[in-house]
Amino acid sequence: MRITEFARQAGASVDEIRYLERKGFLKSTRLRLKTRQVRQYRDEDLRRVQAIIKHRRQGFTWDAALARAEKEVQNPPLL
Repeated sequence: MRITEFARQAGASVDEIRYLERKGFLKSTRLRLKTRQVRQYRDEDLRRVQAIIKHRRQGFTWDAALARAEKEVQNPPLL
């Protein structure tokens, strides 16, 4: 999954995804397509970023949103 599709599915902007990469919260692999490289993301990264963005939209700082998202991904709530 590439960055634009990943951002759309995560409910985030491309800039937010790039910010998460710069901060080290998210890692992508690079795939070479002819003359340029594109980012590739895994499906499991999507759940993590969705949780981070959800907490960020609730008003938490990036670091607090990450901490809450990590707990949520490791121990999903029972439905």
